[in-house]
Amino acid sequence: MSPAEVVIQSTLFESLLRCVRMDASLRERLAAAGYDVDKPRASYPASVFTRCQNLVLAYAYAGRPPQEALRQMGRDLVRGYFETLVGKVVNVALRIAGPDRAMKRVALSFRSVMEPVEIHSEELAPKDWRVTFQGYPFPAEAAAGCCEEALRQSGAANPTVELERDTGQGRFELRIRW
Repeated sequence: MSPAEVVIQSTLFESLLRCVRMDASLRERLAAAGYDVDKPRASYPASVFTRCQNLVLAYAYAGRPPQEALRQMGRDLVRGYFETLVGKVVNVALRIAGPDRAMKRVALSFRSVMEPVEIHSEELAPKDWRVTFQGYPFPAEAAAGCCEEALRQSGAANPTVELERDTGQGRFELRIRW
């Protein structure tokens, strides 16, 4: 599945833009990348999000090692999402559900902002899960940061997310513990 086939909801763009301080230069570059900050559409191809994500990485996370920057952006993206109208509702439900039920619904959570992607979660032991992503158009480290922060928000104490395997072609596995 190519990134061009995956559709990203505008809520994820809104969340991404909460990770960076907006200025005129960034606004112009986002428009050139295909996203109009002032007139957002309901959804976009993943390729537009990828270009915007790369701009945000360059503006907000410059000087950090690439993997660290992606992981932090993933965390910040989830925090930004929980500041959106939809995200506030999801965050309340996540806190009520708790970490175990949140892990059972990982696929649904990701599909609420992007489709189609295949995500499977498997409980290996209490507080120990493996999540497999297939057809995911963005870097695995960013997804790891998203999962880590979402678990923290759900009430998990000291969540850790380890990238176990990454084919580099949209398929990877995360080991998630708390």
